[in-house]
Amino acid sequence: MCAAAFGLVLGWTGLAHATPTTPELLAAAPSATVSVLSGDGGAVTAAECYYPVYSGDGGAMVCFNPTGEHLYICDNAKDGHHPVARYYRSDSSGLKTKHADVGYGTCLDHNLSIPDSGWINYRACNYEGSTQLSCGSFSGRISANG
Repeated sequence: MCAAAFGLVLGWTGLAHATPTTPELLAAAPSATVSVLSGDGGAVTAAECYYPVYSGDGGAMVCFNPTGEHLYICDNAKDGHHPVARYYRSDSSGLKTKHADVGYGTCLDHNLSIPDSGWINYRACNYEGSTQLSCGSFSGRISANG
């Protein structure tokens, strides 16, 4: 997928954006396809993206695919900053942070191993080095049952 098409996909907020107000688990609903750079620096591939959330300034996007428990951390703007995912997961305590050293139009595939009965709750942040510039709202609890 070319970078221009990727920008259009990520720029679309769509109806699948989830910001629930209840603690109930949300079942995944497909919303977009993203270009993904594997966690080991491998080739860019296309992957399904569910429940995307964006940083407040729109420069970062994070989404989740429950099949295999993949958290995608995406650079959504040509701003020279990098995306960060901050998340909670049902089988681990505390807030986790994952920085993605990717360029505009690509995502890092952060492969998690969450039990099918579990959940994840995440948000997207945009960073300049180690300085947080902007974060969006948390997604709500997304079911890991893929």
